Amino acid sequence: MTEHNYTNPSQAQDLSHLEASIHDDEEKDEHGFTKRKKISDRECIYKCLANCEQMAGLDKQQVQRLIKQFEVMSDDIEDVQSEYPPL
Repeated sequence: MTEHNYTNPSQAQDLSHLEASIHDDEEKDEHGFTKRKKISDRECIYKCLANCEQMAGLDKQQVQRLIKQFEVMSDDIEDVQSEYPPL
């Protein structure tokens, strides 16, 4: 194998500050990998509703009304008006 004659003109840099950090919504598992923290049932329902707002076959005004109800992001059950029992 032949050797090359190139030498890197730049100085060595300490790039340890560029390591990925853990955000507020992440945690480490038992193997050291990062994963997202679990979300509440209300937040899960809100994200599902927001994703299907434009879905064909659904009443857009009804979905928007439900999005506004679940937008609070708290688990205060009294805010949600429904004919179904609270989660």
